[in-house]
Amino acid sequence: MYDRLPSEPLVDDVIIPSEAPKSPILPNEDVLFLQDLEDVPQGRHLGLFSTIVLFVARMVGSGIFATSSGIFQDSGRSPFWFFMAWIVAALLSFAGLYVYLELGSLVPRSGGTKPFLEFIYNRPKMMVSVVFSMFSVMFGVTISNILVFGEYFCYSVGINPTDFSIRLSGLLFLFLATTIHGISVSHGIRVQNILGALKLGLLAAMIITGVYAVFVPSSISHIDSNLHWDTFFKVPGTFTASSFSSAVIRATFAFSGWNTVHTVSNEIKDPVRTFKIAGPASLIIVSITYLWTNLAYLVVIPENELVSTGRLAGSLLFEKLFGVNVGRRLLTFSIAMSAGGNVFVVLYTISRVNQEVFREGYLPLSRFFASNWPFGSPFRSLLLSCVLSTSVIALSPKGDVYNYVVALEQYPQQLFIAMAAIGVFILRHRYPDVRAPIRSTRIGALLIVLVAGYLLITPFTSKSPNPKGLEQWPSYALVAIICLSIPFFYWLVMFHIGPKAGGYTLMSEEMQLSDGLTIKNWVKIYR
Repeated sequence: MYDRLPSEPLVDDVIIPSEAPKSPILPNEDVLFLQDLEDVPQGRHLGLFSTIVLFVARMVGSGIFATSSGIFQDSGRSPFWFFMAWIVAALLSFAGLYVYLELGSLVPRSGGTKPFLEFIYNRPKMMVSVVFSMFSVMFGVTISNILVFGEYFCYSVGINPTDFSIRLSGLLFLFLATTIHGISVSHGIRVQNILGALKLGLLAAMIITGVYAVFVPSSISHIDSNLHWDTFFKVPGTFTASSFSSAVIRATFAFSGWNTVHTVSNEIKDPVRTFKIAGPASLIIVSITYLWTNLAYLVVIPENELVSTGRLAGSLLFEKLFGVNVGRRLLTFSIAMSAGGNVFVVLYTISRVNQEVFREGYLPLSRFFASNWPFGSPFRSLLLSCVLSTSVIALSPKGDVYNYVVALEQYPQQLFIAMAAIGVFILRHRYPDVRAPIRSTRIGALLIVLVAGYLLITPFTSKSPNPKGLEQWPSYALVAIICLSIPFFYWLVMFHIGPKAGGYTLMSEEMQLSDGLTIKNWVKIYR
């Protein structure tokens, strides 16, 4: 029989079960959890369809339309290595998904990666919690999808997509999404579901487009295939391990989102069953869509045009197949709405992550940003993300900001995902009698660790791993490490240097806000 672990000043109490906690939330009361289920004032309002929409909408945003050109360039314009980058990214996503499904079935808390790593790595005290939490707030932005929305929206309505018009259009949509999500949780979910349903329609159109481009004879489609077997397996001289690493990182960005839906676990009905169905189903849908879309790119668009088109590859594909009116305007506008739907989903998940971070109480203004007042939603956390995103977009210099941000966002994510995968082995060793309702394979978890290690190391093997044209910018890997070091030193000062120098111990106590949400308050107890 397991008992409650001894209370410690800087570590939350953890319940290790010998029996399942009886909860009216779950119909299956035989499920074992390593932490108690927790409800939030918003309640559990996300069913199976809404969760699938969250998965798909979070994954399919700007990536497949805006990164394929860069991935093809990083692959040395080799079709074989281009598809290898996508295949590696898909395999990593499936392996990572099951790692997160296993951890989520044992630690059913909102926050995604944060509660998983906190539970696994509780030594040194509070280090992982503070570092990951502060990093999440610092990078709690939705820049890439805003830029893609702005560019595709301008292109579809006939506005010249200048740097200014792209950023302005994207920011106006960001303000709209923030307002809707902040004022009403239910209305935000409705808009999110509508855009998600439209996105499912776009996915179907993309699959049909791919099949049409590949299988319909050129005598009917009037398209000469640009994909030839004699050059499919070519190994270009410009192809390096570092460039392939960059290609894989960009491809994983197109799949990114499979690891974020756990940020709203507390709002999902019957989370174990829902995640078990929604996760794999969503990833299969997205993988099939990406396969046919990338085939269509290589068949329809000439090599030089694909490389030079940049983020507008999706629009160029549809325009070549369906003409200006249907292709450039209607379907390009649909892509803009797809990116817009991703903005809604990202804002939704970021606000929940930020709220969970501020509930821990160790950051300045935690009480203010954690509150659900006045609309019963994390409006203040939404505003924080909106302000940070606006600042980056408005203040960043001209250049290929999109691809740089993609690499910068994905680099530290590889570290956290690898730590989560290692955590699967740690928990199985630590609690051998507890079997997770959803389990990942050992090979899959090990694959995550090995590939993530490769992606973390290879950027330092070249003179500049940055996207083409930004070689003079600081290395995205170096910038990411610097960003991770800031929270580390904050933790060091707050929980070690400060208490030792001031002669006090930090203790956490729970307090309830007027909206019913509980947060932690850190109190100094002088010795």
